[in-house]
Amino acid sequence: MSPVLLPADMRRCVQRGYRQLCLGSFLVFSMAAGVQNASAQGVERYSDPKDDFPISAAVQVPAGAETVYVSGLGPAPDRAVGMTTAEQTQSALDQISAALGHFGMTLQDVVQMHVYLVADPRLGHMDFDGMMQAYRARFRSGFPARTVIEVPHLTNPHWLVEIDVVASKNDVNKKRFPAK
Repeated sequence: MSPVLLPADMRRCVQRGYRQLCLGSFLVFSMAAGVQNASAQGVERYSDPKDDFPISAAVQVPAGAETVYVSGLGPAPDRAVGMTTAEQTQSALDQISAALGHFGMTLQDVVQMHVYLVADPRLGHMDFDGMMQAYRARFRSGFPARTVIEVPHLTNPHWLVEIDVVASKNDVNKKRFPAK
């Protein structure tokens, strides 16, 4: 994948999360810069090479790729009470990993992630750093495009985090049996 250099205004948009205001600027910039899928065979992830924050600014999925949408998951039911945001995030990512495993996918196939955080009652605010600790342990490369949203509460009152993902894989070497 060739790195994408984001202009300063677009970089600020990505950092601040002004997605609706900046999406048009990014698309125009991408087309003007000729940002394309260098390999029509695989998922392409684009980020600013000068920024080491572990997310992709954009992810391009090729036509024909297998895509799986995983609904919001939190920590395992028996692990929510008394856990920190970091521990709950780790457990939620374990749950997502298991769900993706049913489709022959892993967390490295995640292209989009939405993280919903509630204020940790022990801290009095959402624990972004705790979530990032668990996230960085599982995502060291191949980062998804990601949004983190603070919400007042989740459906399970013990949850501090809920995560939904979109995973996509284009396995050109995958052997398929012919239909009979």
